[in-house]
Amino acid sequence: MTAVCVTIGVLAAAGLTYLLLIRRQHLSICRQLRFIRETESRKRLEVNLEGFGEKKMADEINAALEDVRQQKRAMHEREKLIADAYANLSHDIRTPLTSLDGYVQLLRTAPNEETKERYTAIIEERIGTLKDLLEDLFTFTKLKNEAYELELEQVSLRSIVSETVLSYYDVWKAAGIEPEIAIAEEAFMMDGNAIAVKRILQNITKNAMVHGHDSLKIQLSREDEKTALLVIANRVEHPEEIEIGRVFEQFYTADRFHRQSSSGLGLAIAKELTERMGGTIGATLSGDTFAIEIRLPA
Repeated sequence: MTAVCVTIGVLAAAGLTYLLLIRRQHLSICRQLRFIRETESRKRLEVNLEGFGEKKMADEINAALEDVRQQKRAMHEREKLIADAYANLSHDIRTPLTSLDGYVQLLRTAPNEETKERYTAIIEERIGTLKDLLEDLFTFTKLKNEAYELELEQVSLRSIVSETVLSYYDVWKAAGIEPEIAIAEEAFMMDGNAIAVKRILQNITKNAMVHGHDSLKIQLSREDEKTALLVIANRVEHPEEIEIGRVFEQFYTADRFHRQSSSGLGLAIAKELTERMGGTIGATLSGDTFAIEIRLPA
């Protein structure tokens, strides 16, 4: 009987000791978590006991903490990107406004009609640049609103591509560009939005003309029985400056390629519109040839 009592006492003491150790471990976990939260430390949670799943629990908490840290880093990078982009946009908007004011003053004092016409043409060009910048910003803001719905209907992808290409003929001719156009005879009927498809083409074509180098290829073909493939390719002068994985990010423009007429939103808008019509868009860089590939269900 005495032996039984002693055994029970020893077991009880051992159990109580272990419970105290567990309680101490839990308090240590709380202190570590408080320290990590208050100091934003990258310290990992440490445990001494591995019974009752403490080690596994600590591993899961550490994984969750790392996820939060990565999300915060991504958020800070995004905030910096947006802040820098808005600063660039402010500069890009302010620059044509400043020059507009200057040319308006020159127009008022122009000595003859020829000079007036020249200043008027410059003013119109500056207004067009400003309008495009503001339109890009408005469109992108609208597309990022989850409540916004793109109205879809049956449209012919071939017709829209052909009409858009034709509308750029004079622009390309003035720029000395002879594009290579290859459009299949098939209509490529799809559930889409004609204005959206045209905007995609305009944005990519404008990107090619602003950042490209005297070449342009446009090809519309069937990739498989359910998919139409649209490829727009152009040569670039400094391919090493392009971060191919970032070209569809909002406000992204490679520094060397940054132009006053570019908001850095054109390809981001093209991506949003493509995806809202059930398609995909990607970019490739082979040597000095930059290409945008769009796949749409048609």
